[in-house]
Amino acid sequence: MTFDQILVFHKIVELGSFKSAAAELNKTQPAISFSIKKLEEEMGVELFDRSLYRPTMTSHGRAFYERSSAIILSMKDLENLSKSFLQKEEPEIAFSLDGICLNPKLLKFVKSFSDRHPFTKLNLCIDTLSETERRVFSKECEIGMTHFIKEPQFLDVIPVDKVTMVPVMNKDLFKEKKVKDQSDLLLIDQIVIGDKNPQGASFGLLEGGKRWRLLDNNFKREIIFAGLGWGHLPLHNIEKELKEKKLVILEFEDIHPRDLQVNLIRHKKQQLGPIAKTLWDELIAFHQ
Repeated sequence: MTFDQILVFHKIVELGSFKSAAAELNKTQPAISFSIKKLEEEMGVELFDRSLYRPTMTSHGRAFYERSSAIILSMKDLENLSKSFLQKEEPEIAFSLDGICLNPKLLKFVKSFSDRHPFTKLNLCIDTLSETERRVFSKECEIGMTHFIKEPQFLDVIPVDKVTMVPVMNKDLFKEKKVKDQSDLLLIDQIVIGDKNPQGASFGLLEGGKRWRLLDNNFKREIIFAGLGWGHLPLHNIEKELKEKKLVILEFEDIHPRDLQVNLIRHKKQQLGPIAKTLWDELIAFHQ
């Protein structure tokens, strides 16, 4: 059995006749008939009932059609993949995204982009603080989105968004500790994300206060929700809890809500391939 025989079989089914299949495949009708005859002999069954005006699939033919359809689809995928290679499209690209930027609309955009470019694997890295810049600087990722930029001279930087970071505390912990001013926070653990880079970034630290360092934004959110400490969280991630008054916003001289500029970044010396360039352009348009 060959792929050519399977293709001939499917063309006959789709077009309704041996003659039409021959014209579509640029073959003679005897060649089409011979191909199907050899396939039937190999399987020991008839795939078509030829007693009618048009060839009709037998029960064996229908079973073979259903099973072999996946092969035809796979071959079409390979043909499309070959076309994408000819157009110099990248097999995969990497996009580093600071965890504070995550929101449903952006993730929906990422899914849509991946669906529209099925032959380029989009590797999404969820990072914190200086890690996104490090990945782009080391060329591990073609594109990054982050609020932290230490070496802008090596990067193309496009401001695209703002994220409001809000210092919050569980309502019950706030009442238990009788928090009235900033000094009351000194003896309560501030839940912070530690930077993987020893020379990296920090944000909103209370000088002289207790700290509980984590590496995962999700754990930070859950620990604050559980009343084990206080810390900064993106406003778009806690709007429901604020509305339900489960969290208290802290407003003091050094600790208060603040906006962070979110930037799209890429290395100046790394030339983007066609799909990465499309992603870059569409991310800019998405945030306009």
